[in-house]
Amino acid sequence: MNTLRDTLYQLSFAQDKQLYIILDAARVEKMPAQLFELEDDPEYFSLFFDTPQAELIDVAPYLVKVDMESRLLAWMLDEGRGQSWGIFLTAAADVELEQLLEHLRSFLKVKDPDDKELFFRFYDPRVLRIFMPTCNAQEMFQFFGPVVNSYLAENDDAKTLLQFSKGEQGLEIKNHTV
Repeated sequence: MNTLRDTLYQLSFAQDKQLYIILDAARVEKMPAQLFELEDDPEYFSLFFDTPQAELIDVAPYLVKVDMESRLLAWMLDEGRGQSWGIFLTAAADVELEQLLEHLRSFLKVKDPDDKELFFRFYDPRVLRIFMPTCNAQEMFQFFGPVVNSYLAENDDAKTLLQFSKGEQGLEIKNHTV
């Protein structure tokens, strides 16, 4: 059985893709301080920065570019496992971070059937696991866009990593035991 770290490596760097984490500060106490403390040269951005939700910085989702040897990834895997702290995603190594941020920010707000605007917490693995299988082809292609190769979320038992990818026939879901 592969460890979660091994599986993440195989699904990203071994395929020349960059690994990212979207961490949910609403689920992780003092997230901005943790990011600063855990990384020597942090490359992370609040998805709420430069948006109307910027004042919610303490509960914002944070996009973090991950190095497999980073203290942040070790902390996430050691302490965050099973806590629904966030999701992983992969993108081509040459994708500009600003392009990825812009793409992900476009999903922060959605409208319900009554046209009421709501926050869409797609970065919560409990939400992503339910949302992804309900997408039609158009929604799936929009959610992945030209930048995201796969979304990765731990299953509710934290023993399985779910991989959501675009396939020729639509959404592909793979289970990786970790």
